[in-house]
Amino acid sequence: MLEQLRAAIVAVLNGANIGTFYPKERFSKNMNTLKDMYGQGEGIAGGYIRLKRRKRQNPYATRTTKTYTFDVVFLQSFVDDDSSQVAFEDAIDALDDAFAVDPLLSDLVDDLDDGDDTGLILDDQTPVMFCGVLCHQARMHLTVNVSS
Repeated sequence: MLEQLRAAIVAVLNGANIGTFYPKERFSKNMNTLKDMYGQGEGIAGGYIRLKRRKRQNPYATRTTKTYTFDVVFLQSFVDDDSSQVAFEDAIDALDDAFAVDPLLSDLVDDLDDGDDTGLILDDQTPVMFCGVLCHQARMHLTVNVSS
């Protein structure tokens, strides 16, 4: 189930067409190789997901609900002359909108819900150096509930 969830989440992220997202954090000791993984044109655009939390609830003897929370990290090159912060924040909205179009991930999950929060939740955004490139970085999370 976990691999199916990862694939479905990454498909939605990549469907927003704002960069390449991976089902795991990619790494290379070679800076150019790493830059190629997350590169788009001359800059950086994309990210990865990572399982942050998992819990099982058994409120009924006949049904079990598993809740998975994934961290979603999004990176995009900082270009002050192009007002990249505004474009980056618009891209974050586009990612959330992509999940609003398919809130059940093609009927794989019950919902994208964490208490009062629904959908892709922005936790923090800050500038970072990534592959020697100044980037905007957003750290978000997505919680999915699956019953069986």
